[in-house]
Amino acid sequence: LQVSAVDPDQEADQTALRYSLHGQGAGGEFTIDERTGRIFAQRRLDREERPAWRFLVLATDEGGSGLTGFADVLLEVTDVNDNAPFFPCPALEADGCFVGRVAENSPAGTSVMEMRAVDLDIPNEGEDAALTYSIIKNVRNEINLDLFSINASTGTIQTVLRSLDREAEERYLVVVEARDAGGLTGTGTATITVSDVNDHPPVFTQRLYSAQVTEDLEVNSEVLVVSATDGDEGENAMVTFSIVGGDEDRKFFVETDKVNRRGVMKLKKKVDFEKPRERTFNLTLKAEDADFFSLAHCLVQVEDTNDHAPVFLPQFYESAAVSEDVPVGTIVAQVTASDLDSGQNGRFSYSILKESDPYSQFLVDQSGWVVVANSLDREKTSQHRIVVLATDAGGPPMTGTAVVMVTVLDVNDNGPEFEVPYGPVVWENAPAPQAVRMNETSLLLHATDQDASANGAPISIRLLMLTSDATNFNLTDFRNGSAAVTALRTFDRERQKEYRLPILMIDSGSPPMSSTGTLTVVIGDRNDHPHHRYRTAQVTNRSHFLPISLNPSSILAISMCLLVFFAVLVAVTVWNQKGSRNKFRKRGVYHIPAEHESWEDIRENILNYNEEGGGEQDQNGYDITELKRPEEVHPAGSSCSSGAPYLSIPAGCHGDAPSGPPPRVDFKSYVARIIWEADKDGEALPVDAYHVWCVEGSGSAVGSLSSLGSTAS
Repeated sequence: LQVSAVDPDQEADQTALRYSLHGQGAGGEFTIDERTGRIFAQRRLDREERPAWRFLVLATDEGGSGLTGFADVLLEVTDVNDNAPFFPCPALEADGCFVGRVAENSPAGTSVMEMRAVDLDIPNEGEDAALTYSIIKNVRNEINLDLFSINASTGTIQTVLRSLDREAEERYLVVVEARDAGGLTGTGTATITVSDVNDHPPVFTQRLYSAQVTEDLEVNSEVLVVSATDGDEGENAMVTFSIVGGDEDRKFFVETDKVNRRGVMKLKKKVDFEKPRERTFNLTLKAEDADFFSLAHCLVQVEDTNDHAPVFLPQFYESAAVSEDVPVGTIVAQVTASDLDSGQNGRFSYSILKESDPYSQFLVDQSGWVVVANSLDREKTSQHRIVVLATDAGGPPMTGTAVVMVTVLDVNDNGPEFEVPYGPVVWENAPAPQAVRMNETSLLLHATDQDASANGAPISIRLLMLTSDATNFNLTDFRNGSAAVTALRTFDRERQKEYRLPILMIDSGSPPMSSTGTLTVVIGDRNDHPHHRYRTAQVTNRSHFLPISLNPSSILAISMCLLVFFAVLVAVTVWNQKGSRNKFRKRGVYHIPAEHESWEDIRENILNYNEEGGGEQDQNGYDITELKRPEEVHPAGSSCSSGAPYLSIPAGCHGDAPSGPPPRVDFKSYVARIIWEADKDGEALPVDAYHVWCVEGSGSAVGSLSSLGSTAS
């Protein structure tokens, strides 16, 4: 570029003008020749970078020191085709910069997307910026036909054929070229995604399913899992399962998992193998999406479980009455049971509940026949309630029950017997005749028969005159099972303690049965004999005793002495506390003061067992003076005093002890005397002592003293 200035004052000498460049780009981008005014570019200009420059040129005369004129210079850069077209990325996506979408099976000519290129050259300056589009890398189908085309002017990509199938290929890459008029080109890659259309039905993974369930399966339990595939995706692949056939009673239902395309078949109602129509289910299953469906079949087989116990029909049997002497093997009844289960669960066996037949008097065979297995006794059990069991072989086994009632008829197989054990007592010395009381509540002897009334009453009772004892009594039969016994004479217990009477009892059965019982009449003791007392001799050497052999009578005597010793201690203690022996002493009975009431039990137990005669009626049978030294009770020289040891004290030597302090008891001598008496006694026990211990002492809290309770000696 050259600029020129004219100076009117110096028309002839223009060389005196000087030029300078001012403004943006001066000195850097452009320079000016100060003499000629020519402007030079310092580097290559790029119109696409800056299409125009504007700066100020100054012209000064007189060689740059005179007047100055200026010119405003606008420099425009002319475009040349130096830029190739390119495809700018509008937005970066996961599949790339240029993404288009088209539904599968779309018709030919369906617009997919538009590819737009950019050329930085001036669009209207010549034909440099005119762009044309073409596909340089297309996609072909199986018959080698292009799937896409592009509008050369607009860059719009379209489908060529109706052959897009997402299930076959869901994404295509197409390379597009943009060319300007100058021949410069640029390329871009278009990503074409084929969107899904619901064009595939769901398909079961199996055409036939099978399952086995037990009849005890709980409701809502899983039976079977089915699944289906669908070539589509998203909402088009959501599958729903259902039962459309073979389940008229609505025994099953299907829960659908749409995401995983699974169906879980569950039990809706209980099934029963015993119902023939519920042993097998042939179900038709349906899998459907929004537009399509498919079918499959499912065979469900129900297996038997042991859910039924055997049942007796009827459950109660009443057999004909049988006699108690019926022979073993006699048939009583036949029971029948059935089990609705099948196979092992339906097989059962019969048995009898042990508790209903504790003596194993019946048995049942596997045909249900109940027979007598052991002898019967109506007197023990007049009616048998037999529980028959039917137990199946299932696991766990189940049991049904039936009751068989067997009534046992009486046979006269028992003789009469005493109604209760009798222990009649007749007191000695009582005047005759006297009625013999059988017990505390009755004067009559009663007989009973365990057989039924037809074989029992009336019972006749007789006294058999087989022994001399029977001649002393008379029996009156009242013909109603009772009789009265009368003593015909006066008795002396010391001569004979008891009388045994044979009693014959006959029932009214056919034939009649009889039995004999022995009625033992005990003669009660009266205190009709005086005591025989013994006194002890002084033992000179108190540190030694002669060896003594002890027999059972001696042991018993020692025991009695020990009891007496304790009684003495109690009495002496009371005596010391009160200061007077006679104040509390009574022969054979010792009273305990109120402050020592706890001793009362000791007194009672000791005195009751140490009185030699008459029991409770003899209050004078025991005298504590027996424990005193002979010389303290009877002074020397008296008839009751004896120097010889172990001699009996003569009768009439009883006497009260003198008043004053209590005497010291020579207990060692007393025990020695008792042992000597027991060893010399030909009879183990005195007769009156036997009566006290065996009869009157039976109510004592102390109980039996071993051999004294025996009636054999």
